[in-house]
Amino acid sequence: MKTFLMITLLALPSLGRADTFVLNDGTRVEGSVTGTINGTLLVQTKYGPLTIQLTDIKEQKIDDPAAAAGIQSSSAAAAAAAPIPSAAAATAAPPAGQPQSSMTATSAPGLSFVTVSPGAAIRLQVYMDDGVIIATETFDASGALLSSEGRIGNGVYTEYYPDGATKTVKTMLNGKADGTLKAYYPSGRLQAEAGYQGGLKNGPLRYYTEDGGLLMEASYKADKLDGWKTEYGPDGAVTSRTYYSAGRPAAVQPGAPAALPAGRKPEAPAQQLPATLVTVQTRRLARGELFTFRLNDKLIGRLTLDEGSNLLRKEGKVPDGTVKAFGKDGALSREFVFKDNQLVLLRVYGAGPTPAQYSYSDDRAVKLK
Repeated sequence: MKTFLMITLLALPSLGRADTFVLNDGTRVEGSVTGTINGTLLVQTKYGPLTIQLTDIKEQKIDDPAAAAGIQSSSAAAAAAAPIPSAAAATAAPPAGQPQSSMTATSAPGLSFVTVSPGAAIRLQVYMDDGVIIATETFDASGALLSSEGRIGNGVYTEYYPDGATKTVKTMLNGKADGTLKAYYPSGRLQAEAGYQGGLKNGPLRYYTEDGGLLMEASYKADKLDGWKTEYGPDGAVTSRTYYSAGRPAAVQPGAPAALPAGRKPEAPAQQLPATLVTVQTRRLARGELFTFRLNDKLIGRLTLDEGSNLLRKEGKVPDGTVKAFGKDGALSREFVFKDNQLVLLRVYGAGPTPAQYSYSDDRAVKLK
């Protein structure tokens, strides 16, 4: 799918056919041929205009046999001139430690996406369901969404490296990124993770070295830096630290984290578990609040807390990790930390520059200093 580009030229007159293209990587594209330019086929789909390299077309189902023969002939001639990858490269297994996958980068079943860059100022993300394009998004160089076509269904979408290794995993909800996005090195080690709500970054963002050390960590609110942004050197020592408010550097706030000694890499607190793909909805009760947890739109659990954050009732099973709750204004309001299906820590935001934190003993909230 890396050959898909947004058409920036004036399309030729439509030939009016509704064709189905099957590409070498198994992807299927449906649309009307509008012309050819320099070895590429121009196709108008219901999700927007795309171009396809003739060498990438394995089969084209059309009503015009002469046109089909012409395309297949051009594709075969170009393919014959192209270098043939070695057998070793074609069959190489994912590196040790890579999340296992039975799919390849270009024929992945289920929900997937691919990122291509038609130009320095444009980035295009193409979403697929079982290899069929369902939607496209176009972004500018800063990451701002310029346009979108089609409908992105709710669920977890995966991007793959050419050898089939997992590259990026994200959850889409109502057409927007929602939950934790994770990116991986080709080796399978975590490269970056960020929290999203409604397509905007909300919560922590972290970048890691391939050996697991922190490169950078920051906090976002409504897609703007909000809180500490810290950068680390190769030895784990802090190289810079800046406090942000609404996207702009601000005066240092109380509770600034202390710099780490040279040579020491940051260690996560005992109760700081990775964020999960679980989402949570909040509903006010007469005395307290009800929190409903879902994974991929499936109900997995509920918690009821009283006004003192004491646990009144728990149902279902929530996986280990940190689940973030956001208010109607998009601000982070709570973080629930689960371990062994137990609520072990609660962070409550909004009362000051740092959150109030509670541990639990026999369902009673114990405030931490």
